[in-house]
Amino acid sequence: MPEALQARVAAQLKLALLGDCGCDRTMGRLEREARQSGMTGAEIDAALVGRSFEARTAAIVAYACALKTGEAERIEQARSRASRIGVTARELSVIARKAKRILASKRR
Repeated sequence: MPEALQARVAAQLKLALLGDCGCDRTMGRLEREARQSGMTGAEIDAALVGRSFEARTAAIVAYACALKTGEAERIEQARSRASRIGVTARELSVIARKAKRILASKRR
């Protein structure tokens, strides 16, 4: 995946996973990072509610959001959907680690 796309996906994951923090400072930083990655306002708004306009990224974001809930059934459904769209098991593993790091940053 090209670096620019990686930055966009990372920004979308951060927005989706941390968008409920309620901290103006954090939200400002996340939105700046998102805009620097090339995201539009509409894309930022979508990511804040765990969505994306691109199907593959939407599946990745949904998987990360499912991991955040810890609900086994929701995680399995999101994993299955992502797999059907073409996200590999290796990519899902990377996403899980990235989501864990993002969520851990919220606790700092």
